[in-house]
Amino acid sequence: MNKVAKNVTADIESQYRSIFENAVEGIYQTTVEGRYLRVNPALAKVYGYDTTDDLIKGLTDIAGQLYVDPTRRDDFKRIMSDDGVVRDFEAQVYRADHSVIWITENARCVRGSDGSIMYYEGTVEDITRRKSDEEQIRLLAKVFDSVGDGILIVDRSLTIKAVNPAYEAITSFSSGDLVGTKLDILAPGYHEKTFLPSIWEELNARGHWSGEATCRRLNGAPFIAALSLVAVDGSDDASGHFVITCSDISFRKRQEQRIRHQANYDLLTQLPNRWLATERLEQAIVHAQRHKTGLAVLYIDLNGFKQVNDGMGHQAGDELLRLVAKRLRASTRLSDVVGRLGGDEFVIGASDLSDPRAGRNLAHKILYNFADPFVINGREIFCLPSIGVAHYPSDGNTADLLVRNADMAMYAAKQNKSRPVVVFEPHMLSVAAERLDIENDLRRALARQEFVLYYQPKVDSTTHQIIGAEALVRWQHPEKGFVPPGAFISLAEECGLIMAIGEWTLREACGQFVKWQADNIPIKSISVNLSPTQFLDRGLVDVVQRILTETKIPPGCLELELTEGAMSVDIEQAITTLGNLRALGVKLSIDDFGTGYSSLAYLKRLPIDVVKIDRSFVKDLGKSAADGQIVGAIIALADRLGFNVVAEGVETGEQADILKESQCELLQGYLFSRPVDPGAFTNLFKTP
Repeated sequence: MNKVAKNVTADIESQYRSIFENAVEGIYQTTVEGRYLRVNPALAKVYGYDTTDDLIKGLTDIAGQLYVDPTRRDDFKRIMSDDGVVRDFEAQVYRADHSVIWITENARCVRGSDGSIMYYEGTVEDITRRKSDEEQIRLLAKVFDSVGDGILIVDRSLTIKAVNPAYEAITSFSSGDLVGTKLDILAPGYHEKTFLPSIWEELNARGHWSGEATCRRLNGAPFIAALSLVAVDGSDDASGHFVITCSDISFRKRQEQRIRHQANYDLLTQLPNRWLATERLEQAIVHAQRHKTGLAVLYIDLNGFKQVNDGMGHQAGDELLRLVAKRLRASTRLSDVVGRLGGDEFVIGASDLSDPRAGRNLAHKILYNFADPFVINGREIFCLPSIGVAHYPSDGNTADLLVRNADMAMYAAKQNKSRPVVVFEPHMLSVAAERLDIENDLRRALARQEFVLYYQPKVDSTTHQIIGAEALVRWQHPEKGFVPPGAFISLAEECGLIMAIGEWTLREACGQFVKWQADNIPIKSISVNLSPTQFLDRGLVDVVQRILTETKIPPGCLELELTEGAMSVDIEQAITTLGNLRALGVKLSIDDFGTGYSSLAYLKRLPIDVVKIDRSFVKDLGKSAADGQIVGAIIALADRLGFNVVAEGVETGEQADILKESQCELLQGYLFSRPVDPGAFTNLFKTP
């Protein structure tokens, strides 16, 4: 070889060595069996060795020492044997410190002149970072495909680039429908014109926006969505993207609306509850202040509701409340507040009133609308309200104060059945305070044995002989003295004490009658009043039966007096209860006859023995021809139906004579005696 050739060869070898030594990729030559022949520094660095010699000496078995999966060396050799080259062969390998990395190899086999493989040579690249990125991309793609929220990827020109399956499921749009189209996901007509511009303004300023919007499905149906938009920067402004996430929150919004409704409305009547009604009354007050108008607040309590609830069951009571709510709403304007305070109590706020009588007029309109019976389970139920009225600003300047004062007026109406509508007056404040004191004392009165019975005689209209007695409960208050029944009976009804007081009265009266019988006091019967609550109680017949047994009073000597109102709540149930009482052998009487809602069709079916003519018809006998005719008609009707007649409230001889001439058998009133205690009643028989 000449000198020139030698120099060229030396230059080539020098260049090759420089490339080999300085290459970024690892370069190697290995035997087929798996031992390194030559390696460059880059490969030593990839595998974590300090020098190439350290690598060659340390790695003498590529399959067993280098590859995490030794079979990958067999795959490498098989490809090399078949193809002579290996391209992009990936595998996990151990570095010198036993950490694991990913590599990719490109290699060829070098054959001798006889065609046999002499060695392999190739390059190695550390692709651990790339594999990690690929794994992250796969993970993100999996999240993109499997996440429950809809996702759209949009470029800066607002062209949709990708849509995940969740968005397809939410909207029924397919990826093919959307990809490549302009972003248009909002339902038309649900947003202000400034809505979209405000989103892009915030997105450009802060890089993200989130909020609620009404989006559309494929069929055009709107749904409420929680949207989130995030700007993702690219290498330049044009390559950036927006990522939009979308959640269908329609169900959640419906649930929230239902919860708000339950928090603000009475579920039974669908009227505003106490809280919302009070809030709306406050708003009405603000309106009245601003426009210099009046406001009337009506407090409404149903008379006889407890009897319906107890006598016919809670379902009937619920239905009655629903029907009452409809009538109240029908009696008022759309602008009026109508709410249920609880139980059988309602409130109405009528605003924009200029006539101070408007509140009272509205109350009478409600009474008129309540005059017709309610039909429940095929039965006609009468349920008239007591109504209290308070006005803004004269009776209060807050909702709580107006409702409280209307409540006081309602209680006054409840105390006086002839005045179902009462307007608040300042003196009612002291009455309310006194009522609270009485209620507290009443709860202790029965245990302290403060109740006593007085007896008023019933006399024969012809002989004026005492035939029977009516037991009347009195409360002997330790400080206030005798409290009249009108001051505590209705309160006892409200407090739930009337059942205990009524049972005590019945037992005490029966026991007193038996004592008089033992003392040869010649009376034939004793009568006891039953409250509407007692009459409608399902345990009444058992209570009467037990007291008859305990006191040993002959059943025919006991007369139970009931008002027409108690029976008119549910006529069919009343007939059944009266029949069961009659089966015990007791006598039955209708008190205050002619003042209630008597129907002749029902009256002839009632198993009663006595009717009592109300004192309101007796007081003007001799002065009013009309009252005389009414009394005569009642007596004639009772005679035709086979009832005995008692006239109460007889105070003059003239009244007694007229009643006698009208064939009224029994009389009762101050003409003969006021109600007296048992001892004084006994002395009446000693008076000549």
